[in-house]
Amino acid sequence: MKSTLFLAVTAQLVASFAVPAFAQTPLPAGVTYSNDAKPLKSYAPVDNPGNTAFDVTDRAAIANLLYAYSFAYDNFETKAWFSLFTDDVTFVAGTPGQKAVAFQGDGFRKFWRERMNAFRTSGNQRRHLMSNILFLDQTADTAHVSVVGLLTNSKDGKVFTAVSSLNYEGWLVKGADGWKIQRWHDFPDSIVPQ
Repeated sequence: MKSTLFLAVTAQLVASFAVPAFAQTPLPAGVTYSNDAKPLKSYAPVDNPGNTAFDVTDRAAIANLLYAYSFAYDNFETKAWFSLFTDDVTFVAGTPGQKAVAFQGDGFRKFWRERMNAFRTSGNQRRHLMSNILFLDQTADTAHVSVVGLLTNSKDGKVFTAVSSLNYEGWLVKGADGWKIQRWHDFPDSIVPQ
């Protein structure tokens, strides 16, 4: 049961180093089990995906934000990555057959900062290829998106592997300084290996 938490957390973005102690300890502050979150399996937008009644500038800004998510994370730019989220973000991570965990507040920032720092020295270089962005719903100041992609890894610049296909779902809000992620679900299609 405790290893379930470990698998759910490691599935998130950069699971490359072992954290066995984390699997046997209580959840850290700012992290809870998420009983209501699950992978998005229906990709039916509210409106016709070919509908032209949207702001092109907003769509381009949201796409750029999602691409920045990958670039910042893969290059260990913690400050830039955190800036893509609202202060009250809820970040949910899970893998098939495992209970999802939700990160919020200081717990979100502390966990991912430590994870990026450890990953930086692991010899692994992950790349998140965010290839398909589908707008499920969008208003002038909110957006609901589905994003699928591929997670790859290069070990010590020698061995390349495809790690997992990615299944993200995001809820974004537009504020004075542009679009940010308010809620993010990260459910890769398979368990991410070490």
